[in-house]
Amino acid sequence: MSDYDFHELSSHDFELLVRDLLQAEWGTRIESFKTGKDRGIDLRFAQGEKQIIIQAKRFIKTGFAGLLRELAVEATKVRALRPGRYVLATSLPLSAHNKDAIVQTIGAQFLSPSDIFSQSDINNLLERHPHILQATVKLWLGSKAVLDRVLNNEQHVRNRLQIEKISGNVKRYVHSSSYAKGIEVLNKERVLIISGPPGVGKTTLSDMLAYAHMNAGWEGNFIRRDIAEGEKIFERERPQIFCFDDFLGATFSGDRGGFFLKNEDRAIADFIALVRSSPNSRLILTTREHIWRQGIGVSEKLRNAGLEVHRIVMLLNEYSVRERASILYNHIYFGDLPEQYRHVLLSDEFYLEVVKHDKFNPRLIEWLSSYQRVRNVAVQEYKPFVRRLFHDPAEIWRHAYEQELTDAGRSILLALFSLGGKTHGALLHKAFEKLHEHRSRKYGLRRGPGDFREGMAAVKNSFIRPVGQNDFEVLNPSVLDLMNSVAREAPENVVDGMIAAVDLSQVERLWQLARTSRAILSAFVGKSADLASATKERLSDTKRIVQYTGGEYATELTPEYRLAAIIDLTDKLQTPEFFELTEFAAAEMEESWHTGRVRLNDAITALRALEGASWEQLQRMSGLRYRMAEAIISSASRGCRVDELREAISAIDLDDADFPHAKDALVSAFNIVTTQFHSDLAECRTLDEHKGLVEDYEWFAETLDVDVSAQLAAIEEQIDELENAEEARADAMMDDYRERAYDARESDSELRNLFDTLRRE
Repeated sequence: MSDYDFHELSSHDFELLVRDLLQAEWGTRIESFKTGKDRGIDLRFAQGEKQIIIQAKRFIKTGFAGLLRELAVEATKVRALRPGRYVLATSLPLSAHNKDAIVQTIGAQFLSPSDIFSQSDINNLLERHPHILQATVKLWLGSKAVLDRVLNNEQHVRNRLQIEKISGNVKRYVHSSSYAKGIEVLNKERVLIISGPPGVGKTTLSDMLAYAHMNAGWEGNFIRRDIAEGEKIFERERPQIFCFDDFLGATFSGDRGGFFLKNEDRAIADFIALVRSSPNSRLILTTREHIWRQGIGVSEKLRNAGLEVHRIVMLLNEYSVRERASILYNHIYFGDLPEQYRHVLLSDEFYLEVVKHDKFNPRLIEWLSSYQRVRNVAVQEYKPFVRRLFHDPAEIWRHAYEQELTDAGRSILLALFSLGGKTHGALLHKAFEKLHEHRSRKYGLRRGPGDFREGMAAVKNSFIRPVGQNDFEVLNPSVLDLMNSVAREAPENVVDGMIAAVDLSQVERLWQLARTSRAILSAFVGKSADLASATKERLSDTKRIVQYTGGEYATELTPEYRLAAIIDLTDKLQTPEFFELTEFAAAEMEESWHTGRVRLNDAITALRALEGASWEQLQRMSGLRYRMAEAIISSASRGCRVDELREAISAIDLDDADFPHAKDALVSAFNIVTTQFHSDLAECRTLDEHKGLVEDYEWFAETLDVDVSAQLAAIEEQIDELENAEEARADAMMDDYRERAYDARESDSELRNLFDTLRRE
């Protein structure tokens, strides 16, 4: 018979277990209610005209006296509710005398002894409904009986500390689909490989699967150094499960020479084949995804061993919000955080911010809920500490980046970082090749024809992931945090990225990082010639990459944009090489005006950059500023778009004596713009676009003294039509919106209900 004391379950877990058992026993659906300010209701259902109320009381430390004290308070609520029947379930063992005392406290008109389910009664229900016991993994896996049974196996003496550690972690474990997948692969293939990024929960899953096997009588063996440990104790006739955590990282660690010298890949492949051939053997291997890719990429023996059928990949974004909440809840409930730190997490629903954070990671939860890690953080600083932890969780990735990736893998990440964290595969390949060639030459790195393939194998699904058919992006925003930190701590990475850029967007992006860091700017000292030469090469391109929410596209790299891009670098670096480059870009721009048009918006951007420069040598270029302003005025007067006219009016001082003709020229531009008015109006799709057009024409009226009443009337008429159409569409969508909003509120409500149990605890 089952003999669980339910100490491995939280109050919420216990309530759900009671609900599931009574639903199975009574064959009816039972409603769950918010715990905490519950008016005396945890669970409820109706039987005929009678309302039946159920309460679940998990009491471990305070015993029967504590239960009776709380029930005395609950009795008042029960009498106010006047249910047709009251049912109590408790984790405590109860005698007949205890049950009589409970009936007397609640009232015999509401509660009978047969409706009190004690520890032994709930164990009896578990015997009657074994499928519920099987589904409640934490219950049977974390019980003392399982621990005693495992430790009493003489084969487990050498693993006692590891087993006790696993048993202690069961309470925090959140059962997910990965567990079922792991069991399925083990039963079918006998070998399971769990891969994924750092901190995702690979080791925890391996431990839970191994512990479940040990509970079923399997001998557990935890390999610590190399696969030879498993070979020495392997016995074909004995049920054995072997676990090798970080099986490639422990031997590979980016050092392919040592890996092959020890013939470790052959030993691993041979041991996998040995386990596969034995019905009584199981093997669980865990590895970080980048190490897996790297090992497969360089080892023909592993590559040809047919290991993909054994592998499941755990990803951070596979955790649902509810699973995230359960991970945080369990770490708080069973953790050692003092009450005042718990209070911070629960106050103002801060826990919702944590579980919904886009950088959520189980290892971060372990850190923030460990008093050992936060004891030097003052309570009033705990919330900022948690926010900083999520804002910059780079440490989770740092060890893997610095110690386990090949140089090729690091070059891919540096290239992707300079491209904004997401780009087309062909551009990433091109950026990698140039950067890796530069870094190899500069630092004496090994280089070969298969470096991109090898590097991509290491970082794919561990640091970056494929998107669509041909694109790649970082696996998690915290990878960008890591690379940002790497760039600031090792500024030569930024220098290398700018020198080896294949697109001007990389130079601009890295420069925006550099201008905020004294350390990076200091690294530029003495490298001006190389940086200027590389930047000049990029300024000679005809296209540049522009990113937007949905992806990226190549747009014309205009002479005016080239000048605008170089002025800021020149103003901050203040070197002869960059000043010469500025003069070169300015000359090319002016030369282009002899045979082509002025790109107004880019020219205005360049003019503003020049006017805002603080370096004396740039300030002396007054002749260039005058010629640029003249070109803008002249070009606009011959015809421009409404947005170009708006920017031109903002950039040119109409009262400047140097440009007495400016206002008349821009009025001429306005007259041309009005000929395009109906086309501009037709292109407006949203209310914001219409209102933006209103603001433009009101600005024209104010600055140019022109009549815009006809245009404003036409825009307002269309705004009225659009508002009416949007109102009708909003009415049509309201039911759907309300339903989605209700679902979202219900989802948040479930999380609030979950964490309310912690307040009561």
